[in-house]
Amino acid sequence: MLNKIKEIRNFIATAPQDENTNNLLSYLAELEKDVNGKKYGLVYEEHREEIDEVLDTYTPVLTEEKDLFIDNGGQMNFLIEGDNLASLQLLKKTHNRKIDLIYIDPPYNTGNKDFTYDDVYVDSLDNFKHSKWLSFMRSRISLAKKLLSDTGLVFISIDDNEVAQLKILCDEIFGNSNFRGQIVRATGTPTGQGNATISNEIDYVLVYARTTNAIFNGLPFDDESSKIYNLVDEYRRYLNRPLRKTGGEPSHSAVCSINRENISSACPSISARYPFSLPLVSKVV
Repeated sequence: MLNKIKEIRNFIATAPQDENTNNLLSYLAELEKDVNGKKYGLVYEEHREEIDEVLDTYTPVLTEEKDLFIDNGGQMNFLIEGDNLASLQLLKKTHNRKIDLIYIDPPYNTGNKDFTYDDVYVDSLDNFKHSKWLSFMRSRISLAKKLLSDTGLVFISIDDNEVAQLKILCDEIFGNSNFRGQIVRATGTPTGQGNATISNEIDYVLVYARTTNAIFNGLPFDDESSKIYNLVDEYRRYLNRPLRKTGGEPSHSAVCSINRENISSACPSISARYPFSLPLVSKVV
């Protein structure tokens, strides 16, 4: 990139100097500064959408469809139909730092007509496929963060096509310390079958918090849970589950009974106790 900037600057130096060449040189200086300044993270060609230009001039306004109103005893829920960026801009004025949970199911950018940018499908041959998607996502996720309360969480579905880029993007927006986990979801529908790629039956949900104040409340421990976690010790309930032996290894090397009191590779049982609620600090034999 720096070499290309240098070549362009040398070319401009040989051209007649006017206001346009001066503006271009200023732009190249800013671009060079950006390239030199960013050592880790996402570097991509940022794009503006047509809706960005509209929102620079106009403020979005909601219009009520009275025929669709449902009387819910005074509790109001909204279903907003329209461009999601315009909707988020409007919600920022009315629900800033008030939302506890946001779920985002974005286009996965597979190149198979699942993502439109300025009303045009972005296909696998588009050289700016990823940068258009990242520009699209950054503006919306940045606004979504502003809507979250201090204990709020956002869940974002994604698959292999953009999960790596989305993780870095969200780290930049929310901060890596507010990354709460990556959930793996079985889709039940194989994709990518053939000789070129490995068949895939999973996608992901990335979970981020606005601040460190966000916590997860556990599910209630009911009778069905008691049947599963049917053993009790001085710490809490637990269950026994067998360790899996990896292929090609003799059964005796699969080892061991793992519990809170010891880790041993010479133990006769091949079971593991879940969950581990204390650090494992014992000596490994």
